[in-house]
Amino acid sequence: MGNSASTQKLVDANDFLFCGLQIARSTKNSLGSTVKPANEDQIAGLNSLGISLARIDFAPNGLNPPHTHPRASEILVVLDGTLKGRTMCRLDWASS
Repeated sequence: MGNSASTQKLVDANDFLFCGLQIARSTKNSLGSTVKPANEDQIAGLNSLGISLARIDFAPNGLNPPHTHPRASEILVVLDGTLKGRTMCRLDWASS
């Protein structure tokens, strides 16, 4: 976290602008889903804030493989259809 290129210039409004999440992407792959990230690599103004977001397009019965977000939260917004999910909890998280 922390992109040094962004810290070495003056910040302007374009550092907080990202166009691209409105575009649906192909889900014709083995998972039936595609992720388009929007983090500090795409939005320079997020530098060092620990904030990121993504658009995930799912085909019917598409998958989002099991994954973790250490020390982070995830919020999902479904715009069309139904998303079924499962949360897995690591019981020894406090010791790691």
